[in-house]
Amino acid sequence: MITVDDATEILNRFSLDRRTYVELKDSFGRVLAEDIVSGIDVPSFDRSDMDGYAIRDQDLDGKRFKLVGEMHAGGDLEVTIGEGECSWVATGANIPDGANLVIPVENTEKIGDDVIFYEPGKESHISERGCDMKRGETVLRSGCIVNDRNIGILASLGSRIVSVYDAPAVAIISTGDELSRINDVNSMTLSAIVAQSGGSPVFMGTATDEISHVKQKIKEAAECDVIITSGGISSGKKDLMPIVVSELGDVLFHRVKMRPGMPMLAGIIDGKPILCMPGNVTSCLVCGHVFLPPMLRRMAHLPFVGNVRRARLSEAAVSEYGMRRYLPVKLADGVAYPTFKGSGLITSIGYAEGMVVIGEEETLREGEVDVWVL
Repeated sequence: MITVDDATEILNRFSLDRRTYVELKDSFGRVLAEDIVSGIDVPSFDRSDMDGYAIRDQDLDGKRFKLVGEMHAGGDLEVTIGEGECSWVATGANIPDGANLVIPVENTEKIGDDVIFYEPGKESHISERGCDMKRGETVLRSGCIVNDRNIGILASLGSRIVSVYDAPAVAIISTGDELSRINDVNSMTLSAIVAQSGGSPVFMGTATDEISHVKQKIKEAAECDVIITSGGISSGKKDLMPIVVSELGDVLFHRVKMRPGMPMLAGIIDGKPILCMPGNVTSCLVCGHVFLPPMLRRMAHLPFVGNVRRARLSEAAVSEYGMRRYLPVKLADGVAYPTFKGSGLITSIGYAEGMVVIGEEETLREGEVDVWVL
């Protein structure tokens, strides 16, 4: 039996450095696998920031200008401005040749074919070519997460596909003859944790308590990057996972000093990590939350930052000697109320919004505690 910290250190050895390409529309939340270098100037032309009239700034001494053309956003009309001349320009339109200043329309008056300027102001109201991004400029770095803001940078460059780190494919297998009579809960909860952790869950179905059936399922699952099973790791006659993992690969650890979740096993098969969770639904879910997010997010090249909130524990809680306890709690008005009713009951954590970690041989009295928000 090993500590949670030692188990975590062992799982930290697994990594994944596979890259793939995704369409821009599917890149949100993914991690860039290469620097993004602009192949164009953005904007690609001198562009008007206002509706108004484009003129030459050296002509500002005059107040009356002759209107010689119109420029609209997306238009391809070419206009050249001479002395004492102006052109209408819409927001986003090209600046006419010869012009270097836009007078906002509200500071002008149009009389026939002439335009009178009243307050030219000091701003040019022109975005010069390349002022946003220049050709050859590195605009995003490898390792950057594509979010709702920088995806616009990729779009403005005309990116159609993006190089990203691949999400680890995680095979999920539920074991036990009892699954023919009860609903399979663990595969759903584990799939949710995997997806939340940046992985891609692949449900492989359920396996009976026949060693040949379990082996076959695991061999099929070895096509994925990570294998997760639930059930069959305690000390009963049908708890086959320790035998199966040792015969197909190597057991890295079996039993962790934690409650709930103590029977957990981890091993390696064909170079792939296999994590065998307890069959009890709350034990399985707690192990999933403790071990999967840091491991899978690292494999997906995503950062892992736990969300911790302070709350007042509603009652005293104690850890079993030598065990780290994960106490599910519900939060209400700054108070953490324990929800744990038993490791085999889904509502023990199904109603929880966080967990309070109680160290080995530690007792928490009523008062302020850190709550690990789920």
